[in-house]
Amino acid sequence: MNTYIKMQLNTMIRYVESFQQACEVAATEDDGVIDRRERKQLDQIKKAVDRFKRDLERIR
Repeated sequence: MNTYIKMQLNTMIRYVESFQQACEVAATEDDGVIDRRERKQLDQIKKAVDRFKRDLERIR
């Protein structure tokens, strides 16, 4: 595999992991508590991130 493409795949995987963590932090920033609605959104984000990461890892 082209090493530059592999580097981009690795970078994107790390980026989406950071995005997921940033969303979790953002959910607690306003009031310090993750409510049901925020938890549901975070769960949906996690599922989307996991699917995307799996797709990228298959390519890699």
